[in-house]
Amino acid sequence: MADSDYDEDIKRAIALSLQESSPNPGKSEVVDLTSEDEDDDLDAPPVARTIAPPSKSSQKTEDKTSGDSTLVAEKDSEMGKPSSQTDPSGISQNVPIRENPPAANGILGLLNRKQMEEERVARANKKKNAESQQSTEAPDSRKRKASTPPLAPHNRERRPRLFQNLDEPNSSKHSTPRAALVSSIGTIPDVLSFKAQKENLASAIQYPDGVVKKTWAQGCPRQGDDIKIEEVLQKEKLEMAVLSAFQIDPDWIVSKLDAKTKVIWVLQAKQESQKQDLYEGPRNNYRYCFPHMDGGIGSMHSKLQLLSYPSHLRVVVPSGNLVPYDWGETGVMENICFLIDLPRNPDGKLTELGGLTHFGQELIHFVTAMGIDQKIVDGLRRFDYSRTANLAFVHSIGGSHTGSELKRTGYCGLGTAVQKLGLASEIALSVDLVAASIGSLNISLIQCLFLALQGDDGMTEYRWRTDKPAKGKKIESPAEHRTSDDLTKLLRIYFPTSETVSQSKGGKGAGGTICLQSKWYDGNAFPRSLMRDCRSVREGMLMHNKMILVRPHKPVRGAVAWAYVGSANLSESAWGRMVKDRTTKEPKLNCRNWECGVVIPVITGDSKSENKDQGPPGMEVFKGKIPVPMVVPGNEYAGKRPWFYTEHQ
Repeated sequence: MADSDYDEDIKRAIALSLQESSPNPGKSEVVDLTSEDEDDDLDAPPVARTIAPPSKSSQKTEDKTSGDSTLVAEKDSEMGKPSSQTDPSGISQNVPIRENPPAANGILGLLNRKQMEEERVARANKKKNAESQQSTEAPDSRKRKASTPPLAPHNRERRPRLFQNLDEPNSSKHSTPRAALVSSIGTIPDVLSFKAQKENLASAIQYPDGVVKKTWAQGCPRQGDDIKIEEVLQKEKLEMAVLSAFQIDPDWIVSKLDAKTKVIWVLQAKQESQKQDLYEGPRNNYRYCFPHMDGGIGSMHSKLQLLSYPSHLRVVVPSGNLVPYDWGETGVMENICFLIDLPRNPDGKLTELGGLTHFGQELIHFVTAMGIDQKIVDGLRRFDYSRTANLAFVHSIGGSHTGSELKRTGYCGLGTAVQKLGLASEIALSVDLVAASIGSLNISLIQCLFLALQGDDGMTEYRWRTDKPAKGKKIESPAEHRTSDDLTKLLRIYFPTSETVSQSKGGKGAGGTICLQSKWYDGNAFPRSLMRDCRSVREGMLMHNKMILVRPHKPVRGAVAWAYVGSANLSESAWGRMVKDRTTKEPKLNCRNWECGVVIPVITGDSKSENKDQGPPGMEVFKGKIPVPMVVPGNEYAGKRPWFYTEHQ
């Protein structure tokens, strides 16, 4: 479908965002930093918002911005000496290159290098000259002017800024005084290289083997399977964070961080002017990274947090954005979250790239592609990934991919991950798929995902599609027929009906980030028979989850089930589309979104019944390992209609 076909949908989505952009209409408006056209992942390309220039006066409006972030934080004051230099190329040789690559000595190549050098000299002089201790650390030319607080999305005349003026007293109940943020770091240090303090570090590691939790929800009893944002971040010991975000509420997330924590924000911005506007916020302990958005890339939808502590690195892959309602603070929306704590290597040892697990290699491949500073990327190799051997990090990297890179990302990468985990098999699978957003769906994408869950690298469906004659009757092969039959019987897509959303705790006003459009659903190609109503086991909650729950009909090398948890919804934008390149005639995978997730097997080690097709185990197989958030089996629609967010304004 051409981009021009989305014009009408874009206008409708914009109209919705102007009237009801927050899932809880009783709360303050949410400013979507990445799109004025969409609340979440849709096939229509979102338009990045421009940010207003600084202003000395403005009426305060408390805004929210939904987004997830990748956080990796450490104190440069505790870094004894610079780390040893490593091969700067590393895995990045196989990563998409931007048309205008950043300077080697800056996180983005966009910061003022002269200014940063002046800061460094100023700090050095301050240490040498005791008489200058009362002077300001930075030259007068660097003083920020008072800036305008963020404005709500309905104000079309004044655009929102990422961060409001933190000098302004009482500017927001979530604001942090700027004085508390002044901890200038000049250039980005090798933040992941310093030796951990001598303490009982092992006790600080909570999740050495990884865990999947539901997000906490206000008003719902806690049963040990949920987690609060404060429990994820643990700000008291958090030193540095890398935060990627589709949407972000800046005041809210800053209130969850210690003022000393250094943060690299990974955000969407297509235009240079948009990037420069974001720099106008507090910069002393904040840096920015903008993954490339060239060509047909529509959305930086990835949700990843890399959190660095004295003892370990916490890798967090949630389905939710960094906004209060996605983390349960309004009690109307729930998400899912994967966490794992990776201990530091002894003596800060740097693991060779080839010595990392598949999880570690693909995590580094992904953050390198996003444009994270090479020192941060290298620092990720100072942690022990050995206990990720039975996990897989999967991703969608925005852009076109060919050759060996094609099999590392999108649904092809999902199939490769299943192979690497030893789960590849052609046996029947029962699949329950939960999505908060569904694009212009057809059976082809469903086939690609189903085959990937069997360990296919994407080529099977591609050959089915491209090897058929251009004209004449297209006959299904036996393998195609068997797969189509399995899909009809064994795969279910969970998405709420309009009635379910209306009867939820937040009502229709809470459904702004649950996205499907009637013109797609009513299209001839949409697999309507696979749809099931999505109702939470926590009564009245709506879901922003992205999950795939897989139960093979007989165990595969000890695995009785496995699951995907991440940011990818059900659309070609999220998982990719393989086409034949017009020039080379070779396959090419196009991904319009940046996404990431984790594949987690449920292992029993019991292989006695692996040779007998006994049907799938019940959903209780996930109990105690991966929370199943929805009521199963979901009810068929039976004449009911799904929730169409653009039709409820």
